[in-house]
Amino acid sequence: MVLKVILVAVVVIAFIGIIGNFAPHASLNVALQNLQTSAVTLVYAGELEEIRNVVNDFIKLRNIRGTSDAEVFADKLDQRLNNLELVKMYCSQKISTLDLANEKNPYIKLQEICPSLKDISFSKAVQLFRLI
Repeated sequence: MVLKVILVAVVVIAFIGIIGNFAPHASLNVALQNLQTSAVTLVYAGELEEIRNVVNDFIKLRNIRGTSDAEVFADKLDQRLNNLELVKMYCSQKISTLDLANEKNPYIKLQEICPSLKDISFSKAVQLFRLI
């Protein structure tokens, strides 16, 4: 994992140098943002896959909520989700999947917990996770 991060950092620095020499200043910021997004996607690809798996399991949780199995299942989902670095970076508190399962609109509640999602509509989030 450390080697992967170092390799990504070297590649990012090289790209910044190349882009800095060829791109005009206005498009440099856009290019750097796209490069940063790509680097984050590369570094956290495994976590994005785990989030997609948790989302699939969340649908199962919504179907069994109110049963004795729901709390145990939700605790396992919470542990998987809250241990991810992306959740720690972008969410202001721990996520309770059982609380979300009981919400009428869980994505709105999730946007409150993870403010970075406020600019991403539910349909756009679904579309993004299908592409991963």
